[in-house]
Amino acid sequence: MGTDNADRGVFTGKNEIFELIGALFRRPRFRDPARKLHASTRRWEKIPKRRDRADRKGLPMVNLVRPNGPDDLLAEVRDFLRDARPHGVRHAFVRCDQESATAQRPPKRKWRTEDVTAVRKILFDACAGLLRNAGVRDRRVRFPLFMLVHWLMDQRLDPADQNPDRTLRGRLKEQGLATQINRWSQGIQQELPSGIQWKLPLWLLRAVVGVAFWAAVTGRVRLFSGRFWWYMHQPHLAPEMTSTFARFAGRLVNGEWQKEAQEYVARLLVNAFLEDLRRTYRLRPWNLFRKRRMTYPVLLLDDITPANGGYDLLYLINEVRNQIGIFDPLLVISASDTVPPDGTEPRPEERPRHSADEAFTAFIAWQDELLGDRRARRDNTWYLPLLVPGPPVAERAHRARNAWQAFSGYVDLGRESTPPALTSVWLRAGVTAAVLAAAALSGLYVHDSRCGSWDSGLTQVGAECIGVTDGSADLFQPSDGPIQQVENTVLAQNQQAASMHGEFPQRPYITIADLQATTSADHTADGLTAERESLEGVAVAQRRQLNKSGSSDPIVRVLIANAGNGMRQGATVARQLGGMAASDPSLVGVVGLDMSSQQTVATINALADAGLPAVGSALSADSLASTNPMYFQVAPQNEREAAVVSAFARQRIATDPGIAKSLRVYYSTDSADSYSLNLRDDMLAAFAASGFQVSATAFDPSIAYGSADRPRSGDNLIGNAVAAGRDTCGYHGFVFFAGRGVPDYGDFLSGAEQCATSAEFIGDDDVSRYVANAALRGQYSEPYDYVSFAPAPIASPAGAEQDFYHDLRSLFPFEQQQAQSRSLDGHAALSYDAALVMITAAEYLREGATSIPVTPGNLWREITDIHSAQTTLPGANKAIDGATGTIDYGGDIGRHVPLNKPVAILRVANGQVDPDMQGYCGVAAGRTSSSWCPPGS
Repeated sequence: MGTDNADRGVFTGKNEIFELIGALFRRPRFRDPARKLHASTRRWEKIPKRRDRADRKGLPMVNLVRPNGPDDLLAEVRDFLRDARPHGVRHAFVRCDQESATAQRPPKRKWRTEDVTAVRKILFDACAGLLRNAGVRDRRVRFPLFMLVHWLMDQRLDPADQNPDRTLRGRLKEQGLATQINRWSQGIQQELPSGIQWKLPLWLLRAVVGVAFWAAVTGRVRLFSGRFWWYMHQPHLAPEMTSTFARFAGRLVNGEWQKEAQEYVARLLVNAFLEDLRRTYRLRPWNLFRKRRMTYPVLLLDDITPANGGYDLLYLINEVRNQIGIFDPLLVISASDTVPPDGTEPRPEERPRHSADEAFTAFIAWQDELLGDRRARRDNTWYLPLLVPGPPVAERAHRARNAWQAFSGYVDLGRESTPPALTSVWLRAGVTAAVLAAAALSGLYVHDSRCGSWDSGLTQVGAECIGVTDGSADLFQPSDGPIQQVENTVLAQNQQAASMHGEFPQRPYITIADLQATTSADHTADGLTAERESLEGVAVAQRRQLNKSGSSDPIVRVLIANAGNGMRQGATVARQLGGMAASDPSLVGVVGLDMSSQQTVATINALADAGLPAVGSALSADSLASTNPMYFQVAPQNEREAAVVSAFARQRIATDPGIAKSLRVYYSTDSADSYSLNLRDDMLAAFAASGFQVSATAFDPSIAYGSADRPRSGDNLIGNAVAAGRDTCGYHGFVFFAGRGVPDYGDFLSGAEQCATSAEFIGDDDVSRYVANAALRGQYSEPYDYVSFAPAPIASPAGAEQDFYHDLRSLFPFEQQQAQSRSLDGHAALSYDAALVMITAAEYLREGATSIPVTPGNLWREITDIHSAQTTLPGANKAIDGATGTIDYGGDIGRHVPLNKPVAILRVANGQVDPDMQGYCGVAAGRTSSSWCPPGS
């Protein structure tokens, strides 16, 4: 401050008053205002105990009582606040009505409309003053709550209005954003070309805005209501008496608010004013770029009296603070000739009145008594009166003026405290950016760990995507157009199934998981043709059920599961399915499964542990059906395959005596591949029993499925699959390949092509996977035969087989386009039949007078009952007429393989599959077994 200010007038205690004001308007760096003043040093100190901080929280109303003091004291305080560094202090200077300054107000009387009007005018002037501070560079303050009630008190409604609520809602709407949006949309609509497609979004926007405003004006929906909600939950004028804010606002319009209790109308005005300040100084976490205000706003009230509204305003602030109990950041400094709150002589219960030079002592005493006064709700709780003396006598005036000039020259009263680093804009923005970046990185990590999707059922294991999906994620690796079309079809049918389940709750609703190794062994999409066709078969079974309408016809949902290359992750995925079944009772079983290997056996055991039955589609190892009672299959076993192949060889020798009656079996040394080892033993036994000279040669697979093992004693170890193919050179008997079709059989054929060979090549049923890949089978020109468990000749006979392929080509048109080049391997038909076993068992549970719940355990028991009953009663025959032949488990609870399941011999010549089968053995509607088939076919 300068000497000009000092010349305005000095008095004893002026230094202390300005020092106290400078201390009060500074906001603490932490909390509001968690500090106390030390009496001797006059320094602010932190309060260690949390309770003590709360007890002292609040700003007093400093009442400068100057019966003989300077008249321009508050003007000098105003200049002091304006010059505060570095940005000035936000303040409002209000001089109360001078015409009423001399009027006397009775000490006790009822509140009048004139009193409310006087308080309202002072508050309006205070708002204007706090908004006008040109020298203050912090953010402007806003008073939306106070200005709303101030605006309402000026509104008039026609007494003849039949719907005043609607009229008032219309006026409120004009004051808000809804009207601006509607005007904007109307302007845009005039510029748009004609056509409803252009106007519909704008109509929708206006409808949404209208609904949002309707919800807001009720005052009951906090998310939308905003300031309306506050009015419906504040304690004044009993807002509970009205159902909506529009009805409450009707009590505040001109002509109506005068009918309310006037003191509480004034309390509402004051509380709205203080709540606006509370919100302005409240730093929310989402207020990212707001700087923390470090000075409190100051309201300077000059010339207040009991009659001009000044004393009334102080009284109301005191009452609202006592009632609400929430800190508000307003520092009130008043100047008057008498002592508030009522201007009377001191009462016994009042605290001692202090002179100006005791300002700090008075404040410390006020803070110490604050908690007790608030609990007692005294009418002088927030008052801090300081008596300002008159001008000093002549001999003391010079010393007082010099003391003030020296004090204001070296004491930096106006410097605000600096905000803590934790509240700085840059730090909060940086922390927020770091949190968002961490969240984004975490999301990307989760996204990547879930195979590039948000599906929680998927997990990235190395380079493979393992887990379960409903078709919304691509689990085939790699994938192509046909694969994605099949997955999209399954997803769409799943959505339809869920909709039908809600529409027809009386029908059984079951979920079947198709578990396969959908990671390609040769890293091409063509290498997954068999797996894709298997999923197609399950999708056809699902489609047929969706087209049915019987009360016992199950509605089927399909899950796609990848067990990884070589079924290595099969047990993990099986346990995942078990966890899903625990929370989803519709999951009743698993179909599919790849490769008769130790990994597959572990998968079947894990499914059994989870209580889920499994139906294998193409598995054939002899031991699988006997290792676990929860496992069934629709394919024949290796033992039957060996019997059919040996009978076929005998028939070939009968027609072509030039073929040597000998057999050489080539098999994999992979000890985990139980299929290859089991098929080797079955072939050697069957051919030996038919009088053939037999031998076996082992090869080390080019892509290992497990740890390599030594060949059987007496067998040869030739090298890899290519070397095994070269080993056939010069051999004139039958060569049976008992390894994996992909990738080993292609290497085997490429080795055999390196020399002239007259051997008769026969591939096992797994070679059908190799044949399924049109590009691979076209690389070898010499003819060879292979075993198929589900041949699909182009000219299929009438019946279940023909119906299946008709539906397959209808559901997946690309199969019709590729009909001439299809592998005819039957993987789709085998998976269809596996799903049909599950579906049929669920149907049987709902037949008859009782509806047995469709659970995994009940379904497992019902599968064993799928057989041709030895009775002539109608409906007793429960065997399935499947697409790959009759499925009949013989009525034996211990039998898990169908009786006399068909085995076919097909030929590939010049890269094309001959539609005329070389042989067919088994029971199927519309088919006849070859004459040379083994007994029982």
